[in-house]
Formats: sequence, structure tokens, C-alpha cells
Amino acid sequence: MNSPEIKKDKHREIEYTNSKKLSCNGLDGPLGHPKVYLDMGDKNQIICPYCSKLFILK
Repeated sequence: MNSPEIKKDKHREIEYTNSKKLSCNGLDGPLGHPKVYLDMGDKNQIICPYCSKLFILK
């Protein structure tokens, strides 16, 4: 599976999380994207392939 192009935006949204397994659905309501489940595996961060939100493990 090929990932969509990651947005190269210096204003990328960052969220700190306590879990390596999480989900992202973009913005709240109908303006978001399909809910995706993300797993950091052995890394400490992951980027949502839809909205490029960066999740960082605390």
C-alpha cells in the first residue's frame, strides 16, 4: 500500500500522546477524514497519512 504524499507544511499539527496505538479522523465533524488506526511500532512518533498530523509519544 502506498502512502499519500505527506504535506510539507511547517504549520503541521502536533499531538502528544501516552499510547503507541491511536486513531485519527482529522478535524471534528464532517470536515475530517475517514478514521484510521495508527501504530507507532518501535518508533516514538507517527504521521497520519491523510492529514499529516504528527503524533509524538510523551
